[in-house]
Amino acid sequence: MADGKACAMTKSGRDAGRHAAASHPVKGTTPAVLGAAGHAAGWRFLRFLGSAPSRLAGVVLFLLMVMTFFDVVLRSAINNPIESATELTRLALAIIVFASLPAVSYKGEHIIVDLMEGVMGPRIRRVLDLLVNVACGILLLWPAWRVWQLAMRARAYGDMTEYLHIPQVYISVFIAVMTFAAAVAFIARGLVLFFRPGLIHPYRSPDNPVYAPDGD
Repeated sequence: MADGKACAMTKSGRDAGRHAAASHPVKGTTPAVLGAAGHAAGWRFLRFLGSAPSRLAGVVLFLLMVMTFFDVVLRSAINNPIESATELTRLALAIIVFASLPAVSYKGEHIIVDLMEGVMGPRIRRVLDLLVNVACGILLLWPAWRVWQLAMRARAYGDMTEYLHIPQVYISVFIAVMTFAAAVAFIARGLVLFFRPGLIHPYRSPDNPVYAPDGD
């Protein structure tokens, strides 16, 4: 009898414990919370990855500014400029331009001629955005592939820069990869503007009411 009562009390205690756990779940351990946290972490990682080329361009631009400053000082003070300044400037400009290209393409910060869009309706503008951006992305695939081929040829020939003897394959591969990333960014921009235009801000110029996203 005693054993039966003990078993019954143990079972009822376990049932009460499960009921209490179900009534008061531990904060932050439910699947929904963990899923939301993982989703937010994934978006943060993607945003960091997307901004990495722009950060690189900013760092290289700062280093270029510092190098130019010291080159001018050394040239004026002791008539001894940095011999590889011209070569470093060319490499830095290539990095700055092509590192900024994917972000500029996705955000639509390049020059846009919109002579006819003012008389178009919202749906036509969306279709036009889709066609233009996807077409630009597809067209960029060819130069990306061509530069990649030139990079492989430079590696096979062992081409080096003039002063620092840096293998030219490095900068060529960088240009090819960034051009391909810009092509992907163009295609992604066209799809986003067609299906979810609110994800890219501003969708249109705030100075022109015709371009306001409220009418879309």
